[in-house]
Amino acid sequence: MIKVDKEFLLTDETVNCYGYRLLTSGLQLDRFDPPIGFFMHDREKGVAVKWTDLTVRDGALYGKPVVDETRFPDLAQQIIDGFYAAASVGHIVALEWSDDPEMKLEGQTGPTVTKWFPRECSIVDIPGNYNAVAQDKLFDEGDNVLLDLSDNLNTLNFMEKPAILVEALLALSLPNLAADATPEQALEVIRELAAKASKADGLETELKNLRAEMAALKEKTDSEKIASIVEKALADHKINQAMADKLKADYKSNIAGLQALVDAMPVQSTITSQMKTVVPDKYVGKTWDDLYMSGDLADVKKNYPDLYRELESSRKK
Repeated sequence: MIKVDKEFLLTDETVNCYGYRLLTSGLQLDRFDPPIGFFMHDREKGVAVKWTDLTVRDGALYGKPVVDETRFPDLAQQIIDGFYAAASVGHIVALEWSDDPEMKLEGQTGPTVTKWFPRECSIVDIPGNYNAVAQDKLFDEGDNVLLDLSDNLNTLNFMEKPAILVEALLALSLPNLAADATPEQALEVIRELAAKASKADGLETELKNLRAEMAALKEKTDSEKIASIVEKALADHKINQAMADKLKADYKSNIAGLQALVDAMPVQSTITSQMKTVVPDKYVGKTWDDLYMSGDLADVKKNYPDLYRELESSRKK
């Protein structure tokens, strides 16, 4: 588990894209237990984060994520780098709500949920109240659907609420959206985000596969380099086979270290290569038959094998 020291806004009391809002004052925080979250509200992929340091202030709930790096090995770094900088509460259990017009804000078409708690709070790419991937339905404590507000998303006219739209997108700190952006410019940003989101899952899979291929290729290349270094050391008589096997195991992830170690070893000459065979004068100029007749052939064969092979070869010609 990796705790990311970055505070997220989990929920506030603004109107979400389905036209209703959640009062932070009515949040039953003790019932958000365990305080877990998915990635983009996708429960099938498993729990991505656990929320810690939960704090309510200024009508909003804040928390810091602890990421399960086993299931999501890149997510913590992506959060740190700012690729995922938002959270969204999901599977909302509504205990009490009101349709009182006095409680509604500008642009609010749905109820005001006055007592509630979430089952999870996901890491997402767009702030929770505007992304609201899993906020289109409200559930009771038995997980039965109380209200289905999914149709509200289609009827919500952001063009009539430019301040809400621009404020939402500015919260993303997008470099291509100016502070004085028009609703039309904001809508164009929405279209761009939607296009990128549709490709995100495929790109993530491609990236994961590419990283796996690169890791496998590096492992194969490193293994071949290590084998080459060790084989040369064996050929130069710097090491024996037992040491070769040990070096391969000990330096499998340290090619530079292995090369430096082998380079520092002196080349060892074999005993045979160090000995200069000097043929006694009494054998110089003698033929195979001469040595056979004198009884010295056995000595030549044993102690001067090169001379013996040369005499034997001449005799056969």
